[in-house]
Amino acid sequence: MKVTSMEEYGLRCMLQLALAQTDGPVSVALIAENEGLSNEYAGKLLNLLRQAELVKSVRGRNGGFVLAHPPADI
Repeated sequence: MKVTSMEEYGLRCMLQLALAQTDGPVSVALIAENEGLSNEYAGKLLNLLRQAELVKSVRGRNGGFVLAHPPADI
């Protein structure tokens, strides 16, 4: 089974959210920095994951992304 680079990076973004040390949302910039991606590409991946209802977006100054379900359920 082949996994595309987009799928791999999407999974890695979700792992960043699952392993986050905070209870709040994680910013796109932080995820992009940790994974070595551009902010635009990380944002695109996270928006695709949001559309698939795997993550939720939080708006505002301290906004970002959180997992839509507990990590054990995913």
